[in-house]
Amino acid sequence: MNTVAVLLYRNLVASIDKVFLIWQVVFPIIYIFIAGYSYAGLLGGQGIAIGSTSVPYPAYLAAGMIGFNMMNSSTVAGSIIWNDKKNGMFKQILVMPFARMEYVLGNIVTIMLMGLASAGLILLAGSPTLLGSAQPTFVGSLYVLYALIVGAVFFGSIAIIISTRLKSSEGFNVIVNSVFLFFSFVSSAFYPSEGVPSELGTAFYINPLTYIVDITRAGVFNQITFFTNVEVGVIAAATAGTFLLATLSILRMKI
Repeated sequence: MNTVAVLLYRNLVASIDKVFLIWQVVFPIIYIFIAGYSYAGLLGGQGIAIGSTSVPYPAYLAAGMIGFNMMNSSTVAGSIIWNDKKNGMFKQILVMPFARMEYVLGNIVTIMLMGLASAGLILLAGSPTLLGSAQPTFVGSLYVLYALIVGAVFFGSIAIIISTRLKSSEGFNVIVNSVFLFFSFVSSAFYPSEGVPSELGTAFYINPLTYIVDITRAGVFNQITFFTNVEVGVIAAATAGTFLLATLSILRMKI
């Protein structure tokens, strides 16, 4: 655990762009208050159904942006690995008393902490939109925490897999941005799945981000149902498989 802590410290201090961190918080806040209230006007004040309740669109969007921002933060895992390969740092780390598995865990824990920190800031900044709609409970908070941690592992693993397969920064950025663009907009992060064409609705539930934001909203608005627990199980299985693939990718990566 000491070695993982050392790698975590190194990632937070030396490997993460501070401007990126600022943007990770500023962009969602701007989107919540500008897009949220703009689209709410187009909806004519109509609420969005979540379980047995209905919430204003800005509140719906604010809860969704928590999971969306966690996903964006996870790209850092891939960036760290790609830059380490490019600069020869990965080889130097392995010469020191660090195992490849510890390297993977250091990156995953980094993403977890970043995701939780950014989610907390967005929840705090977006609280004006959630007042009167959010129904915080201890159990609901556990669901939100679960969604953020599992989501960080899943999307961090995706970024790791992509970074180990590509040899140029341009290719890495193009592939990651394309994959995460699909995850972002073919999901319930910005709009509900009800009412969309059936083919698109099917794509929503192939997308892991839908499960993450659905579980997050269920926790925030205290609308935990049987289907929520089904989503918990599905995303857990998907995350376990993806993390295994990411670990194998690192273990097989040539220095």
